[in-house]
Amino acid sequence: MSIQNPHDRFFRDSFGRPEIARNYLEEYLPTDLRHLLDLDSLILQDGSFIDETMQEHQTDLLYQTQLNNGDTAYIYFLFEHKSYPDPMVALQLLRYMVRFWERQVKEGDPMEAIIPLVVYHGEKVWKISTDFLDLLDAPAELRPYLPTFHYHLNDFSHLSDETIRGEIWLRVGLETMRGILNPHLKAELGDLVALMFQLSKQQTGLEYIRTILYYLSKATGRVSWQDLHTVLLQQGEQGESEMYTIADELMERGFEKGVKQGIEQGVEQGIEQGIERGIEQVARRLLEQHSVVTVSEYTGLTIEQVAALKDDDEHK
Repeated sequence: MSIQNPHDRFFRDSFGRPEIARNYLEEYLPTDLRHLLDLDSLILQDGSFIDETMQEHQTDLLYQTQLNNGDTAYIYFLFEHKSYPDPMVALQLLRYMVRFWERQVKEGDPMEAIIPLVVYHGEKVWKISTDFLDLLDAPAELRPYLPTFHYHLNDFSHLSDETIRGEIWLRVGLETMRGILNPHLKAELGDLVALMFQLSKQQTGLEYIRTILYYLSKATGRVSWQDLHTVLLQQGEQGESEMYTIADELMERGFEKGVKQGIEQGVEQGIEQGIERGIEQVARRLLEQHSVVTVSEYTGLTIEQVAALKDDDEHK
């Protein structure tokens, strides 16, 4: 699966950390199920089972865990990043679980239990049944002959009643997921970034902040680089000192070659002379190697604004 999809990258960078996955399971699994599992034994597994046609809308992660009786089971995370609930998720889950069991059989391993979890953060509240059999209009007499299972759902859409809880790593990740499709994200961005900066004092916290900022910059049109720069500066000296590092890391990870150098100069200009002028410096530097459309996308300036900067430079 390509990790160019920003939702995919963010979910993997977040829930691919065993400490975040463990805290999520501690907070959100039903109590009776959680007590069956030795969550200290979580081991992330390789591979994906998602259909190629669904890769733009779904991301999956598989963890192996031990049960308290010593047996092995698997926890299958399916991250739904559609804007709306999909009634066919139960069918898709069944297909993905069968693929895993087929792999076990092919490798000569015994089939082992899979716990399917759906993590959803769309624009609409999830009101679809989480029981596979509810997809079928079958009389009760037939049900014993049909496959049946239940998946555990957590709905983090901005309209849902799901409470964000857990340790700071998990809370920041879930608040970001909830916020990315929130029409009020721009107005609430300062609060989200302030919460995010609580991670900066923890080991590898800055790395995760960069992951979140990359996600915010690429996964939604509701905030621009100007918005992100502004709220980073609101963090005071810490925001100023880390904005350069964060922007530099973001460029290395996700943006085209040549953007990094322009951002370095532009961020410095933004700190010293104001955000607006700094963004213009970014745009001027990027125009040396990129099209007007590309520069507009990366800086948040309109195409007309970038074109005007280009014309101005050409006539100097």
